[in-house]
Amino acid sequence: MKGLESFILTVTDFNDLTASKKIDFFAYFLLIEQKAKGFTTKEIADCFDNLHLEPYSNISSYLSNNSKGKSKKFLKKNGSYFLERTHKEILDLGFGKIPIPKAIDSKYLPFEIFSETRGYITKLAEQTINSYDLELYDACSVLTRKLVEILIIESFERHGIENLIKKSDGSFYYLSDLITELLKEPKWNLSRNTKQSLPKIKKNGDLSAHNRRYIARKPDSDKLKDDLRIVIGELIHIIDYPNWK
Repeated sequence: MKGLESFILTVTDFNDLTASKKIDFFAYFLLIEQKAKGFTTKEIADCFDNLHLEPYSNISSYLSNNSKGKSKKFLKKNGSYFLERTHKEILDLGFGKIPIPKAIDSKYLPFEIFSETRGYITKLAEQTINSYDLELYDACSVLTRKLVEILIIESFERHGIENLIKKSDGSFYYLSDLITELLKEPKWNLSRNTKQSLPKIKKNGDLSAHNRRYIARKPDSDKLKDDLRIVIGELIHIIDYPNWK
């Protein structure tokens, strides 16, 4: 269920909530975040199932019982449930800051490959990885593009040939030209994966940064992440940070 994992990160102490209280927030997710026109018992059960959580013992009874009386939480209409306005306002207060996932646990890139680089590289890598884990896929694509661009520039600087990627005014080429120069430079022998993947990484980043109608999704990042690991690994190897004084 798209967006549910990210949503529960915003709920204060979600894992410590009772199963019944989780139902309330699942209702909020379906109605407010997903903009559903009502929700059913099954959809609440699906939320528990998607998160691999032990469900409330009788969801149907909970919803029914809390749709009656003066302190009702839900309204029922035509077989679907809705949040009662006052209870929705109470739930509004149950959100806190999103905790940042640990980059070392990410499935996007192995954070350890950056361990012997520079502080600004590891910080950028951490932001890139976190954006993926928080489902901010446009941010992930743009930051991935930036990370690769920096590593390409530092590959040339490391070998003292940065003049090959500079304009007459001393500024560096744009990424498309950086890739062209990287691919034709004889000082290193790039793998076929890297040669084929670099333009795709650039394209993904460009779409997220410049195309106002394009919204990146998880598959857009997933289809590149294996090759991205190879690209970044090769560039870090070319730079050889531990021996770059």
